[in-house]
Amino acid sequence: MEQLIKSTAAYKILCGEAKEGRLAHSYMLVFADGANMRAALKIFAKVIFCCKDGDKLSGKIDRETYPDCKIYPQGDKKFTVEAVSDLIADSALKPTEGSKKLYVISGFEECSAVVQNKLLKVLEEPPEGICFLLGASTAAPVLPTIKSRVHMLEIPPFTADEIYAALERERPYGGYNRRAAESCGGILGAAQSLAGGAFAEINSAALELCTATTYEKAGELSLKYADSKYKKQIIAEAERLFFTALKTTVTGAADYDSQQICKAWNKNTLIFAAESYGRAQADLKFNAYFSALIYNLMLGVIQENDKWLKL
Repeated sequence: MEQLIKSTAAYKILCGEAKEGRLAHSYMLVFADGANMRAALKIFAKVIFCCKDGDKLSGKIDRETYPDCKIYPQGDKKFTVEAVSDLIADSALKPTEGSKKLYVISGFEECSAVVQNKLLKVLEEPPEGICFLLGASTAAPVLPTIKSRVHMLEIPPFTADEIYAALERERPYGGYNRRAAESCGGILGAAQSLAGGAFAEINSAALELCTATTYEKAGELSLKYADSKYKKQIIAEAERLFFTALKTTVTGAADYDSQQICKAWNKNTLIFAAESYGRAQADLKFNAYFSALIYNLMLGVIQENDKWLKL
């Protein structure tokens, strides 16, 4: 992930300001990847402390053991009003080892208005040598008064190719790396989850939907996956599976999934199914009943196949 973060404009801007000696005392990093937010903030914190890769200070920041770099929330605790009070009291003390002290707050979008307002004064007029680095997955819940007192640094979603390259560095030749990169919406944390196991679950669910040939099975699966947290991904994977199976009817080369799907349906049904699941991705935005949506999809494919078998 570090290579990905260091390629961003936000990182390069902060590096430029550090090199020119004009760092601000308060920054906010807007980064949609909540799973990797804390790690990203540490990378930015090292810039503020002018660390070199691999040096002792860099390691302390990574391990959260450097006394002049305090990272919140601590442990499993939330960043509460009490935590702000402790921060403010601590900020009155001089740095322990260097000339500056940095307070890093991850998940700032979850902070209540009371917490944000209590932090406002110290953000605006911090004691000498005190700096702040706030991290938010979205700036929407952040009060305008906070935004006006920090320098905003934003990391937009990455491209699929950038995500894929990052996944390949982490887990070379991972079977789901490419599809995870294309399905994560530009969020590395989502791609890591998909490539690390979630995609196997998604693929299994989609294959079951694509090979349900009876009304009874369709009803069973519609209940089984009604509350899946991967609704959008399952529909997208089912569409891909049908298109891949359709392609094998032309090329003749088929993997296991395509073989199973081709055994269940004729070529015309595969066309119908792929198109139906493609439209369903748009329907999913307006259909709160996922169970009914996938049941109707499976039912439609079965009925389409029955029609062609009668001809």
